[in-house]
Amino acid sequence: MKSRLVFGLLASATALAGCSTTVGLEATPYASDPTCATMLMATPEDLSSFPRTKSSAQATTAWGEGGSFRCGLEPPTPSTDRCITVDGVDWLSLDASDPRIPDNGGDGTWTFLSYGRVPTVEVVLSTEAVGSGTVTDLLSQFTPALSQATVERECVGLTDAPLVDEDDNIVEDETSATPGTGTED
Repeated sequence: MKSRLVFGLLASATALAGCSTTVGLEATPYASDPTCATMLMATPEDLSSFPRTKSSAQATTAWGEGGSFRCGLEPPTPSTDRCITVDGVDWLSLDASDPRIPDNGGDGTWTFLSYGRVPTVEVVLSTEAVGSGTVTDLLSQFTPALSQATVERECVGLTDAPLVDEDDNIVEDETSATPGTGTED
């Protein structure tokens, strides 16, 4: 009798697992980076009220309609994209018209790319997951995962950027170049 009960419970659990939704996510070019596996294990089990669900590609995970995480993207180059720092991790906030927005991004979501860390990750957060909290509240849940990545660069403000001359050489003496023009005084 006990073996029938155990078998029945296992069959029920298997049937329920078969009903779970798989979120279709696109594979990334560097998904096989071993750090992605470590990072994936450090992502949160729940994102707001959304439990983790299956995803369709290596080095990805999702939380139903709450959001997704993809590891191993092409690292972003230095840009003028809005950068926010959460718990020491730099994130580029992608504009809604950005061609890097994935299929599960767009209306009703925010899309972020980690900046200056290898491997690069993408996090998509839905407005439902953010709820009455803030985007930074949710991004902070990814700090343990991002702490596994190697830091190679960080975001800088406009006033932190070096002055350059017309040949893109860094100007050591601020009086010899006019900011933004690369010409001498």
